[in-house]
Amino acid sequence: MAKEHTIDIPAHCNIYCNAALRTLRVCFSEPSDGINDDTGILLLIPGFGADLNSNVYKKMREIFADQYNLITIQCDYFGQEYMQEPVNMRFDIVRFLEDLSFKNPKLIINESTLSADVIQDLAYKYNITIFRTSNFNETIENFNDMGLMQTLDNLTAILAVIAILNDNKLIFNAKKIIAYGHSHGAYLGYLCNAFAPTLFSLLIDNSAWLFPRYLNPETPRTIVDMIASKDETYVCTYISSLAAQLSQDKELLELPLLYKQFNNNCIISSFHGTTDTLISCTDKKVYCSSIPFCQYNEISAADIDGVIFRSTNHGLDADFLEFFHYNMARYKDQFSTSSKILLPDVVFKTTQFTYEVDYSIGFPNLIIKGEHSGRNKAF
Repeated sequence: MAKEHTIDIPAHCNIYCNAALRTLRVCFSEPSDGINDDTGILLLIPGFGADLNSNVYKKMREIFADQYNLITIQCDYFGQEYMQEPVNMRFDIVRFLEDLSFKNPKLIINESTLSADVIQDLAYKYNITIFRTSNFNETIENFNDMGLMQTLDNLTAILAVIAILNDNKLIFNAKKIIAYGHSHGAYLGYLCNAFAPTLFSLLIDNSAWLFPRYLNPETPRTIVDMIASKDETYVCTYISSLAAQLSQDKELLELPLLYKQFNNNCIISSFHGTTDTLISCTDKKVYCSSIPFCQYNEISAADIDGVIFRSTNHGLDADFLEFFHYNMARYKDQFSTSSKILLPDVVFKTTQFTYEVDYSIGFPNLIIKGEHSGRNKAF
C-alpha cells in the first residue's frame, strides 16, 4: 500500500491583502516499492465540491501511486472550503410569493407562516421552482479567487514535495510530471502549466472552462436540486462570490489570451462534452487547436460507454479513476527521462499589469507591477 504523508508548509502571501502568514496543507503518497529514477509525479487538482478528504481523491492518491509509480500530490488550496456545498441559505421570499400569486391569484399567504416545509409543500402543489441564495461570508483574507492564489498554492505544493525529494537525495523522473484536473481544477492545471511552462509533461483536462464563469456577477455558481419525496419540485440555489465583486485582470485569466504569451511544450489531453453549458465545445475546440501539443477529444452521445463517460454534460459524469487509466494507457510511453528540473522565471504582460513569477528560491513568488499593484513575497 502506498505511503501517505500530510505536511503543513508556508504558503505564498495573499496577493489581495499582502498577508504573509499563510499555511498550506499538502497530502502526498509515495509508491510502496519506493522511489526510483522512473518514478513520476502526479498533481491532482479537484474542482468544485471536492477536497483533500474526498473519498475519490484519497483513492486516487493511493491507487495511482502504486499502479503507475507516481508520487501523488494534492493540496487544500486557497479558498477551497468555499467551493463546497452551499451554506447560510435564504429563500427568495419575494420571488416565491410572486410566482405563487401568478399560479393562484386568490391565494392569500401570511409571509410569517412561510417555513421551509410550507414553502416546499406550496411549491410542490403549484409546480413552482424555489429560489434561494447562499453566502459563504468570504473575506479578502481567504476566498475562492478562482485564479492566481489557487494556482500559486498548487505550484507551491508540488515544488515543496520536489524539495523534500531533493533534500533526501531521492532521484525521480522529472520528465514524468502530470497535472490532472476536473472542471475548475483542470482550468487551474492550465494556469499552473503557464506559470511553470517547463515543469509539466502531461496535462489531463476534464471539461476545463477557458475563464471562470462565476467571476461574472451575472452568472453566479448555481445548483439545481430536486426536493426529495416531492417529484418535479426543484430548488435553485445561487451562490454569491466575493471574487465576482473584485476587479479581475481578465487578460491574465482568459486562457486563449494567456497561452499566446508563451510556448507550450506540455502534452495536453483535453476532453469536452457536446452539451457542456459552462463552456461550449466549439470554443474549447478552437482554443485547443491554437495550442501546440494539445489534443482535443470531443465526447458526443456515441462516446458514452457507461464506464469512463456517462454523459456529454459538463464533467462528462466521468469515472475519475477510469478516466485517468484511459489517459495513461494513451500516453504512458511518451515520457522521456531526466532527473533535472529547470524553472526559469516567467513574465506575463497585460494592459494593466506586468506579472513576474520568480523561482529563485525554488518556489513561485508572484510580483505584480503596474498601477495600484503591490509588492508580493512568497515566504
